[in-house]
Amino acid sequence: MYRKSARRSSLFLLELMISILMFSVASAWCVRLFVTARSVVSETEEQNRVQNLAAGYAEVFLASGDFDAFLLKEGAAKEEDAGGSLYRFWYDGDWKVSGEEEAVYYFEAALTRTGDFEKCSFSFRRTEGEEAVYLLDVEKYTGGEAAL
Repeated sequence: MYRKSARRSSLFLLELMISILMFSVASAWCVRLFVTARSVVSETEEQNRVQNLAAGYAEVFLASGDFDAFLLKEGAAKEEDAGGSLYRFWYDGDWKVSGEEEAVYYFEAALTRTGDFEKCSFSFRRTEGEEAVYLLDVEKYTGGEAAL
């Protein structure tokens, strides 16, 4: 009778250890799933923010007669070269316009004019890398009335 009781308790302990092991594996998988989901959410939020800002600047570019003046009024840094003008804004981690020192992202608008067309290439980049987070090219006709 004593042997039967020992077998039952060792079987119960083995079953309990297997249950704890399965619970541990499932818990580790859930933690990994939550971490992955959080990183996907933060990347999606960043992409949505960047797309909204670029689309807003693109709409202003298409609607305004003097996009240069608008960007300078907003506080953009301007660089001139033979191909056109380059304007740059810096954004901090809370997406507020900031100085270059505390910036996490920067926004560039490259304006070029060829004939009756004006083109603006918008790009958002992180300050620590060269890879663009978002790119958008917009072109508009600036000449006289278009003939249909």
